Amino acid sequence: MSKGRSPETGLSLIEVLVSLAIFALIGIAGLAVLNTVARTGERTDGRLDRLAELDRAFLIISRDLAQVTWAQMTLGDDALAFQRTGAPRPFKITLSLQDTTMIRRVDLGTSLPVDQHLLSGVATIQWRLLDHSKSWHAVWPPVALDPRTRPLAAELTLGIWRYGVEGADSLTRLFPLPAGRGK
Repeated sequence: MSKGRSPETGLSLIEVLVSLAIFALIGIAGLAVLNTVARTGERTDGRLDRLAELDRAFLIISRDLAQVTWAQMTLGDDALAFQRTGAPRPFKITLSLQDTTMIRRVDLGTSLPVDQHLLSGVATIQWRLLDHSKSWHAVWPPVALDPRTRPLAAELTLGIWRYGVEGADSLTRLFPLPAGRGK
């Protein structure tokens, strides 16, 4: 017979402690990975919500500007006002900044205007319109042009607050207007 342990003997105390230490290290590493994944998911969800809010606002603005009528389009004091086709008649829309919220004011002409909050967390808003000579204007209609001139495109530059970060990021979007399409 050999001098080793018999098959009936159990594990020694050192073997049990070593296996528990290895198991504890694996558990701690797994917990750290799970915590990192959970925090990354929370940050991603917040960013995805913000991107969805931006996308929704730009979609609404794009649809409004695609249906602009040329009766009265004005730009001044970083607010763009225009008429949009609608049933039963055109209605007025004004896009402006109030405090830190981009507002879409709809005036049907029959009752008080309705304000729609398009985008929150906005630091600045700047509109420009492009004329047929490819010049940008911060005021519309420009003094030097015929007041019946239609702009080709609208450019919107927003200063967007990032939560938890100092300062604002700049975001610019270009919207082709019906007068500028197909040229």
